[in-house]
Amino acid sequence: MKKVHLGFGIAALCVLAIGLIHGGIAWIVAELTWDPHLTSFPTWAAFVLPLPFYALGVAAVLLAWLAAWGVLRAMKKSHCKKQDGVL
Repeated sequence: MKKVHLGFGIAALCVLAIGLIHGGIAWIVAELTWDPHLTSFPTWAAFVLPLPFYALGVAAVLLAWLAAWGVLRAMKKSHCKKQDGVL
């Protein structure tokens, strides 16, 4: 069970790290190529705009973890009940 928690935790952190890296690169590119005459967005908006999509990715990983945890817990409980019936 600990390996399942660790695996989903690492997956969620990877999605979060990738999102921050993507946002950082977008911000750097925006700082270098921004033309204030073409848009009224500030340059930090290039960092913020991809983050909600990566937040949805983290939420999907956490929902998958919750489903896996529930299935594994139910399997463990049913296995324990079968063991009690044998004894």
